[in-house]
Amino acid sequence: MRYTAWLARKPGDLLGCVLSDISDTGARMTVQEPDTVPDRFLLMLSRNGKAKRLCKVVWRKDKQLGVHFETKLAAANPTASGGVASPPLAPAADTSAEPAPVDKA
Repeated sequence: MRYTAWLARKPGDLLGCVLSDISDTGARMTVQEPDTVPDRFLLMLSRNGKAKRLCKVVWRKDKQLGVHFETKLAAANPTASGGVASPPLAPAADTSAEPAPVDKA
């Protein structure tokens, strides 16, 4: 499966990406401008930013990055403190608005 997400290069500067090969500990992502992605960044898994993970880049190749999730979803959005659990990721095919699709080649 492939999922659309957004990474924060810095506050207010979001870059669209497509996640694939996702596990509990990390993912492979495709981005148009991989050289502009910092070594650590916040990954927004939903448009409203409620589902997110702190990521560390572990490898870079062409337009792809391998990332390790430094925080688990539960740690980023704890329900024990009265918060609401974040929804699961939505497939990229279900998104109709920005960001523009990432080159899938």
